[in-house]
Amino acid sequence: MNRRTFNKLIALGGVEMASSAEPIAVSSNSPAEHPAAWPDQTYRRFSIDTHVPDWDPQLLGKFDPAEYVGHIAHAGFQSMLQYTNSHVGLCLWRTKVGRMHANMKDRDFFGGVVEQCRQHGIHPLAYFSVIFDNWNFERHPDWRILGADGNNARLQGRYGVVCPNSPYRDYVLACVQEIVGNYGIEGIFFDMAFWPDVCYCTHCTARFWREHNAELPRVVDWHDPTWRTFQKARQGWLLEFAQTVTNTVKKIRPITVNHQYSTIFHNWHLGVPLQMTEACDYVGGDFYGGPAQQSLVCKAYYGLTQHRPFEFHTSRTHNPTDHVMMKPAEELRTESMVATLHGAGLLLVDYINADGTLNPQVYEAFKKLNGQRAVFEPFLGGELLADVAIYYDKNSMYNPQENGVHITKLQNVDRCPHREAVVGAARILCEGHIPYGVVTNINLDQLKSYRAVILPNVLELTDEQARQFRAFVEGGGTLYASGPTSLDRHHEGGARFLLEDVLGVRYKGEVGNNRINYLTPKSAELGKAVSPQDHVSYPGVMMQGEPASGSEVLATVTLPFVRPDLGTVIGSHFAAIHSNPPALNPGTDPAVVVHGFGRGRTIWMAAPMESQAEAVNTRLILYLLRREIPGPFWFEADTHPAVEVTLFHQAQARRMVVGLLSMQQQVPPLPVDATVRVQLPSGRSPSRVVRAPDLQSIPFKKIGPYVQFPIGPFDTFTMALVEYQ
Repeated sequence: MNRRTFNKLIALGGVEMASSAEPIAVSSNSPAEHPAAWPDQTYRRFSIDTHVPDWDPQLLGKFDPAEYVGHIAHAGFQSMLQYTNSHVGLCLWRTKVGRMHANMKDRDFFGGVVEQCRQHGIHPLAYFSVIFDNWNFERHPDWRILGADGNNARLQGRYGVVCPNSPYRDYVLACVQEIVGNYGIEGIFFDMAFWPDVCYCTHCTARFWREHNAELPRVVDWHDPTWRTFQKARQGWLLEFAQTVTNTVKKIRPITVNHQYSTIFHNWHLGVPLQMTEACDYVGGDFYGGPAQQSLVCKAYYGLTQHRPFEFHTSRTHNPTDHVMMKPAEELRTESMVATLHGAGLLLVDYINADGTLNPQVYEAFKKLNGQRAVFEPFLGGELLADVAIYYDKNSMYNPQENGVHITKLQNVDRCPHREAVVGAARILCEGHIPYGVVTNINLDQLKSYRAVILPNVLELTDEQARQFRAFVEGGGTLYASGPTSLDRHHEGGARFLLEDVLGVRYKGEVGNNRINYLTPKSAELGKAVSPQDHVSYPGVMMQGEPASGSEVLATVTLPFVRPDLGTVIGSHFAAIHSNPPALNPGTDPAVVVHGFGRGRTIWMAAPMESQAEAVNTRLILYLLRREIPGPFWFEADTHPAVEVTLFHQAQARRMVVGLLSMQQQVPPLPVDATVRVQLPSGRSPSRVVRAPDLQSIPFKKIGPYVQFPIGPFDTFTMALVEYQ
């Protein structure tokens, strides 16, 4: 599995600047120009995949650094992430440590690109592939990552992987010393910093025994302390490896360092902790699931990165195995504008031809795209404003249906109910134009920036995390929790919700079957929200709870008329041959409970209804959130559900920056318009509203706590500045 394939599986992804009336001209970045500061003002970033072996003299045989960088400069890119090696493992720089690509001959491919970047005013950066290294896999069998079922599959594939617990780490550090010490680069990116397999090699076995006095477990059991210790160790080993690499770089020169961080929403198998951000000056990684996925990633990156702008990477093709088929221009523009919408850098990825040449026509298309992006750069940066936080818990990224399964028997490891609910919540908030962000299990201190938090189907929650959420609600926040969120299965007095006093619900068990159950409105207003349906279905078991005194039950759980597993062709003991309709009388177990705790409010859902991509589920969740979160929000928008809105506050410039991105799936997108209402900081009054980048005035008026203004028809992206005094 390569770095792009695993992200396809997940397909759900500042600095204050003065305004300028002059658009940025995309040019050749000549030396006479002063390039934008790295990394603070560098938004147009670039890399070219160069995973090319050397068994044939034609491979990279026509590589010409001057022509190569000339295309990149012509297209208007500001930085170049140049390969020093690749998954093949061959070195593209002059090295005494590894094996140089045979077709370099007497040339220095990497050094030539660095020199040309300097001549064109482009920031030169280095790419280095770790763990995925065919040369060392072949040369050092003892360094290989050893899966639980051996290496036969790896030997039949293209990707050789080596273990960071082996002497391979010394090889990496020696290479780093050469690259950083001998070349005038401004940053380095380490790709593939994850576990492609759960490793049972002698190095991992010995280290686990040394540190924990135990054999490596082979059954995935989240109730087993040894398994949980092993998973924590895998994460810790990887983080320690990344930090060692980063520290080695920093001792040589103070350039930027970051490691592949696209695994943020991947399951437990890759063993990457969120704390990997500690080894990164800024976070970045590959995402190929389209603009909705990339937008969610940007929200998470915003809160996790140490410095902004963060970045995300995407390629010019849909399929990572396709070398030539470029995405439609409109689609590529939408994805690139996701970065602009969030004040992020976009690292666009191309592929080098086998002989080392590039397709000039592609760079003409890139030049147009970069011109469309560049004009908005003077207005990027500031504080992302949001009212609702989605809580993402990396420790909940497993499939509870595969608990107790031998590691060689796993079949659906990437089915993570928590991620499904996180993605569903993000989709609902985006379509409802409710300002949202993301907090995680490592940055809960950021809860203070929000008025509400969504805990979507969280499988793991510690006592300390529960304490922080309790304090959040007690202080006046609103909390939404679904499914088994906060369930402590190991409590000595029996399973219980850690937040039962906050949620106003006592855990009793599970109710229903794993195929179909129903949520039945009890409240007339909730009934109107989901009309014309009189029930909302859920394809799985629900939590059974007992409401506390003072809680309000808005909906109950209704089971099917007949259990779905009953009824066969003989006897016909079913209610309908195709479906499993609900019982004629609603159930009594609560499905939706609202409760007051301290100065705040909570919403408890017996099932993660947010994970189902049905229009009625969207209406259900939006009704509950708007009912329990006191207004006003930072912004409101009357526009198409496919339009995402963000709001940044640039206090130094005394303005709010509103971005609108149409994420319609059909291309070319149809023009849409909007009416936007923005809340200014307390005590401020609006002075003017203008369109970016041309600074044309937009009429506005005060509507209650908001400044309201129209946005004329746009096809993909538009921006408005609300200035105040």
